[in-house]
Amino acid sequence: MHFREMKHHGFYESLPRRAQYNISDACGATATLNDILSTEQIAAMASIPLIYGSVEGREDLREAIYQLYADIYPELGIEQLTILSGTAEGLFSIMASILESGDEVIGALPCYPSLSDLPACFGAVFKGVELQEQKQWQPSIAEFAAQITDRSKAIVINSPHNPTGMVLSQLWLDELIELCDQHGLYLISDEVFSLSDFASSGCQPKVLQYDKAILANVLSKTFGLPGVRVGWVMTRNTALTESIRNLKTYNSICQSQLDEQVACVVLNNAKALIEKNNAIVHANIELFDAFVQERDWLSWHKPGAGLLGLVHSERPLQALLQEWFEKDVLVLPGQLFGIDGDYFRVGFGKVDFPQALANIC
Repeated sequence: MHFREMKHHGFYESLPRRAQYNISDACGATATLNDILSTEQIAAMASIPLIYGSVEGREDLREAIYQLYADIYPELGIEQLTILSGTAEGLFSIMASILESGDEVIGALPCYPSLSDLPACFGAVFKGVELQEQKQWQPSIAEFAAQITDRSKAIVINSPHNPTGMVLSQLWLDELIELCDQHGLYLISDEVFSLSDFASSGCQPKVLQYDKAILANVLSKTFGLPGVRVGWVMTRNTALTESIRNLKTYNSICQSQLDEQVACVVLNNAKALIEKNNAIVHANIELFDAFVQERDWLSWHKPGAGLLGLVHSERPLQALLQEWFEKDVLVLPGQLFGIDGDYFRVGFGKVDFPQALANIC
């Protein structure tokens, strides 16, 4: 088993310095403890015993997370939820639990690198379905079906999508579930942007009616809290839940008591924070859309949900990104996500996004 460095981490390390602005950042507006906790709540954290917690995660935290899904999965509950240290541990644990050498995982390209690179760590092969700009980055079921062989083990999806901002419809997801069921495949649903529904379009996938489906989510993205290492996986598959929890006893064992406490407070006030951050995203997307319209050498498909969009430049990308970096604005090239050509990713979650565009202008 061999692990390579994530592509974008290597890219960050290759930079000569940090830029003031990163307009490719995939997280929502960053908060401090003072932003999300009252003085009394912060003071109360001083008395929390710093002991081991439970492997599956605190019961009240799992209950708060379940409330995000109660409307679409009323038949499920906290027994189907496991708390992990972000979606990174979630995706690792899922793939470690289901993959064997020679297996195949099918997913869209471009994508977040861990989705395409993790299978190789377990001796499996990732088979990409290439998304096309002229189709507004929408895949077809037939393209996924064409990749299935007798070695296929899982299909992995991400909606809203990183890096394109594409959203899969529920009708499409229902057809994909039927395809997975026909071939006995696991369905891994990376849903880290599913609560960033700034247009109220109903972008939250519904996949857990399928007994070999599992979703992964995290506080990092919509909530803007990557420093609170709390994510979760949810599935009705009891064997998969057991395997993930067993694996956790070898890895993180449990979450930080402090992280779980902060997460409880945040999730019990989830609606307000989600609405606040989604308003920032919506405003930044409208601002950037105007920026693109004023430059005939830029084009994109405006995202319908999520925090990200993929932009094409008719100017040579390397020179463009260097020019913007000299103006203290960092942008990630599309090659980091598995797409060739002059594409770059833009993230809309940060409050300083307008200042970054002003620097470019």
